Amino acid sequence: MSEHFGVIIIIPAFNEEDYVKDTISSIPTDIDLVILINDGSTDSTVKNAENTFNNKKWSKIDNNSSKSNFLIINQKNKGVGAAVCNGLKKSLDLFNSGKLTELFPDKKEWIIVIMDADGQMDPEDIKPLIQPLITNKADHVKGDRYDLKGMPKSRKFGSFLLKKLMRFASGYPKINDTQCGYRAIKMSMLEKWDFSHFWSGFGYTNWWILESGRRSFRLEEIPVKCIYNGKKSKLKVRIFLPNVSLLIFMKLWRRGWDWYILGKGTESKSVRICISILWFSSLASIISIPLFSISGLKAMIYSAISLFIAKKLDDNESERRLKSGKYPLIE
Repeated sequence: MSEHFGVIIIIPAFNEEDYVKDTISSIPTDIDLVILINDGSTDSTVKNAENTFNNKKWSKIDNNSSKSNFLIINQKNKGVGAAVCNGLKKSLDLFNSGKLTELFPDKKEWIIVIMDADGQMDPEDIKPLIQPLITNKADHVKGDRYDLKGMPKSRKFGSFLLKKLMRFASGYPKINDTQCGYRAIKMSMLEKWDFSHFWSGFGYTNWWILESGRRSFRLEEIPVKCIYNGKKSKLKVRIFLPNVSLLIFMKLWRRGWDWYILGKGTESKSVRICISILWFSSLASIISIPLFSISGLKAMIYSAISLFIAKKLDDNESERRLKSGKYPLIE
């Protein structure tokens, strides 16, 4: 992929025996290391993965008998978010221990790519995905599935709704595809990441974006192909949407508190004061409707206008922070 940058691919997998072989087979041979996180599979996922790695003549990381290495980590079924977190921590441990330098002395910097095991992510998209990291335009990059043909209607609606909510809450006002798990992350970002908290389930993509945005890490989106191979999604929309909506609301409050009440990374006191007043007064206006019999229409109009102005100011502050040259602004 790059003479200077090493590339690690993390593959979370749970009962993917029908797809993991094709997924691993499609990975380019110039990838340095693949870490498969077996999230408590009860089928032949691990066996099929090992056979495929062996057929590609890749070596287990301790053998170091080929340029391409693999590692399989088994964990109890904790969810895809926990599996990804486990893989990221393992990558960081290998880096900090000097193991990556020992195996790949020519690689000075590292990029971690997250790829699902279900065959719905095209390996040809890896190179454009990591390019903004190589040129230091971003700290992490995520895929934007520009072609949604074949996506179930319920998932299209959910993606559209979550995009609107995430633009409001995340600190990334131009983010598009919030649910795509295809992403690349700099090792230098992982060194500054807080692994004491994480989201275990499918909403980990939202959690990661929200936490990254709160701390003002640089994010870019790159168009990636949308592959639907007839596999039924394990995501249950009726459970997923309420849980993630609550997560978004909580993270919005956390970001607002850090940016505008505590002033972490926000230089303008006038912006802090204006947004704080608009936000809290709009909420007070809504609450006052049943408490004090205030006109509901007037209160809703005031709240809508206040939130609109606050959103515009917040978008400007988000853009300023992302262009400040300081990453992250909140340690």
